[in-house]
Amino acid sequence: MANAGLDVGELLLKLMTRETGEISKVDYKPQKPEFSSNPLPGEEALLRKSPESQGVSSAFFTGLIRELSENKECNMHKIMFLRHGYVVAECSFEPYVMDTWHVSYSMCKSIVGMAIGILVDEGKLSITDKLSDIFSSRMGPLGLFKKPVTVQNLLNMSSGVSFNEAGAISGNDWRKSYLSSSFNFEPGSKFEYNSMNTYMLSAIVTEITGESLFEFCKKRIFDPMGIKRVFWESCPQGITKGGWGLFMRIEDMAKMGQLYLQKGMWHKAQIVPAQWVVESTSWQIETGQNDNEHYGYQLWINDDRPGSYAFNGMLGQNVFVYPDIDMVVVTNAGNSDIFQTSLMAVTIRKAMKSDIKTSLVPLDDDFAALSELKAICKSVSGRIKDFPVISSGGYKKKTISMTCGSTRRVKLSHDNKRGCFRASLDTYNLRNENQLLSKWLTKLDGLFYDLDVTGVGIFPLMMQVVHNNFTDGMYKIGFRKGANNSFYIDIFEGTDIYSLRCGFGGKRYKSLINMHGEKYIVSMASMCTTDEYNRFVIRNEVYFLEEACSRTFNIYFSDDSVDRIDRKGTFIHPSVPSGIELRLFETPGTDMLIDTMKNIAPEGITGVQGVIFSKIVKGGMKEVLEEAVKNTIQPVIHGKLLTFTV
Repeated sequence: MANAGLDVGELLLKLMTRETGEISKVDYKPQKPEFSSNPLPGEEALLRKSPESQGVSSAFFTGLIRELSENKECNMHKIMFLRHGYVVAECSFEPYVMDTWHVSYSMCKSIVGMAIGILVDEGKLSITDKLSDIFSSRMGPLGLFKKPVTVQNLLNMSSGVSFNEAGAISGNDWRKSYLSSSFNFEPGSKFEYNSMNTYMLSAIVTEITGESLFEFCKKRIFDPMGIKRVFWESCPQGITKGGWGLFMRIEDMAKMGQLYLQKGMWHKAQIVPAQWVVESTSWQIETGQNDNEHYGYQLWINDDRPGSYAFNGMLGQNVFVYPDIDMVVVTNAGNSDIFQTSLMAVTIRKAMKSDIKTSLVPLDDDFAALSELKAICKSVSGRIKDFPVISSGGYKKKTISMTCGSTRRVKLSHDNKRGCFRASLDTYNLRNENQLLSKWLTKLDGLFYDLDVTGVGIFPLMMQVVHNNFTDGMYKIGFRKGANNSFYIDIFEGTDIYSLRCGFGGKRYKSLINMHGEKYIVSMASMCTTDEYNRFVIRNEVYFLEEACSRTFNIYFSDDSVDRIDRKGTFIHPSVPSGIELRLFETPGTDMLIDTMKNIAPEGITGVQGVIFSKIVKGGMKEVLEEAVKNTIQPVIHGKLLTFTV
């Protein structure tokens, strides 16, 4: 069996040397469909109630949402709170929207556990069944007959099998690689988190039922719960990935938590066996981790409150369940969270443990507190632009300004009203950037620049690796003005052209990127500025609204003008720059890939790449390699103006 860890090293080296196209050992074919913005037949929405009607103060949610929004490290995308099965508070954080599915990463492991529970209850499977029996027809003489790995070992992450997450880039037959793998320890003896354990649970569902896990879950879990807009990726052999690859709306994630709160019951139908819910959410194994000491069946047992547990996915995809107060908290984010250790997770868990106060009976209506909650939700979501904003003096002075329509001169000041400051800031930026649009950007209209580095794409590296969808590399970038004073940046990558509309002055525009047959919704906001050398700069933030990742790329324009005799092209003198410089970043990603790089052993990598890797690492130059990883994730690219006629 190939060493999957070495395959990771080879892939990273290919990325660092700017190789493009299908550079992994896993065959690629497009799977992800375009998200439907319209509800599908049979879709069911959760009911909404005020927090006070369900025994919780609106002020608690206001304070928590404000705290999360004010810390960039949290990098919130969406949050939703349920009490007694009702949505009592929810908001998205600009530019994300509530009614779009979001990548879930390992959160979906808990749904795999539900499917296994259904099969166990029906007598089609037992947790004591051995993989050597289930897959006997697929195993060779050197398979898992040597050690008895059971279904329970997969459920509680104690298989000891060495074939782990890195195997997802090592070849097409993950099931065979797992079944012929070596062991890190005796099965059942200790905890070791391994997403391939969950993948094998998915393979078991297929082996028993003849259908994919995704098909099984649609029939037995999703459809009965009114969950229609959902998608789950599969491996090259058609087995649902199980441990990752699920795209789901946050409201449907919340339903998963509520289903377990109701002991597997939904609309008087027993979706998941009640006894299985009890077993899944009970201590099954000690993890040896200080932050989360116990694990159940494909979910984490928390100590926030009595009986609490979590469906956890990396980078901030969580379903926190609190049975003692009948609440569910759901998050989508793009932070550095791995096992509920980020500032976001710590903040939420602390608030739910120590700060929240609940009542078994409804509280008195609190119009002021509820209004403040609605206001903060509108503010962080960016929807405040759609509403009149108090610009100064409070309601008594009746001074109202609209944040849409024509701009007018306003005095920019820090008011104690969050909405007021934001409205003023957007108006200020828009007014000044409209001037730049009429001067600088007119000069850029119709210009194209060839790039000196062609191995970098608009797709963040994190997404390329997770979805096995690698860039063909940007090779040219163009600028053009459109109708209604619009401005576009055209990125030429492979055979595709990605046209991204710039949104200035707080505006954002959505585009659709077709990455090798998979369509992703992006939102871009832009800002005109200058750097320390007085060069004109367009800063662009590209958010992949279905993902945890975002991409920032700044375009610096040379002060060497081709349309002026003196060649000067400063911010004061708009001109046609002879060159550009692109600096790209992605969030999250850098730290995680560097950590991966630190843990790669050089032994066994073959070919020229293996020689280079071994010499660098063994020669004490691992820091150089880490710097190369940084340069891969945060590249600097230069562009040269194509033919220009004065």
